[in-house]
Amino acid sequence: MRALGQSLRRAKWLVLCSLMVAATGARAEVFGGPVADARWELDASIFECRLSHSIPRFGEAVFARRAGESQRFVLRQNNRFLATGEARVRVEHPVWRETASAEPLGPVEVQLGAQAVTTDWRYSQRLAAELREGRRLVFTREPWHSRETPVEVIVAPVGFRAGIDAFHACLQDLLPVNFDQVERTSLSFPKGARELPEEEVEKLEPVLLYAQADRRVDRVYVDGHTDGVGLRAENLELSRERAEMVTEYLVDRGIPERQITTRWHGERYPVATNQTAEGREENRRVTIRLERSGQSTTTARAP
Repeated sequence: MRALGQSLRRAKWLVLCSLMVAATGARAEVFGGPVADARWELDASIFECRLSHSIPRFGEAVFARRAGESQRFVLRQNNRFLATGEARVRVEHPVWRETASAEPLGPVEVQLGAQAVTTDWRYSQRLAAELREGRRLVFTREPWHSRETPVEVIVAPVGFRAGIDAFHACLQDLLPVNFDQVERTSLSFPKGARELPEEEVEKLEPVLLYAQADRRVDRVYVDGHTDGVGLRAENLELSRERAEMVTEYLVDRGIPERQITTRWHGERYPVATNQTAEGREENRRVTIRLERSGQSTTTARAP
C-alpha cells in the first residue's frame, strides 16, 4: 500500500509538472534552465560581494553589495528582451507542495539596457528570503518588440541557501568605502591657516584605508589652493605649505612618498567666486586625488 501511495503521488506530481509546462509554454516565452543545472556562484573580495545565478539564453540574476553601498538585486539581460515599464513578480512554491499556490510580490521597474531590473536593499532582502525558503521567482513582462506573448524569467532557488550564507560571510570583510567615494577628497582650511582642523583630518582616514587596501592605487595627487585675498606670491607659498603638510601626513601613515605628486597653485584655480565669504571658504582647500593603474593621467591638470 505504501508503494502504491508513493506511485500515485509521483504520478500526480508528474501530471502537475506537465500541466504547468504546457500552460507556461502557451502563454509566455520562458527563460530558465533545468533545475539540475541551476547554481549560485559567489565572487568575493573586500571591494564587492557578488552572488550570481546564470539564466540560460537571458542573462543572470545577481545579489551584490559594493563596499560603502547598500545591497541590491540586479536582473541582467544579455540582449534586449524586456520592454521598459512595470514588470510583475511572483513567488512559486515547489510543485510537489499540493496546497501551495503562487504569491504576487510588488512590481519592479524594467529599465532600458543590460541591467534591466535593479532593486533597492529592502526589496532585494525580500527576494533573498523567498529564495532561501526554496521558492522560485518569476518576473513577467512584455517583450520590447511585441505585446502579444509575455516573457517570463525564472530565478531558481537551487543551491541558494549555501550561496547566501557565503555571501553574508563576505559582507563582514567589505571595506567601509569604495573607490568612487574616496577618489577625490577636498580638505578645507580656515582663513590664513596652515594647519587642518580636526574634522578635516578625519576625512583622510577613509582615503588612507582604501589606498592601502587597493594595490591598483599607484598615484596620489595632492594639490594646494588658496582664496584670492592677499598677494599672489604669498598665496602661492601658503598653498605649498598646506599641500606639503597633507603629503607629510599621508607619508607618516604609510603611503609611499614615491607614489605622491605634490603641487601648489595659490589662487590660480578657484572653484567658487572670491567675492563672497562662502566662495573664498571653498577656494581655501587641498584636494587629494587617487589614481589606479590603467587610468589616464593628466598631470598638468589641477584637480
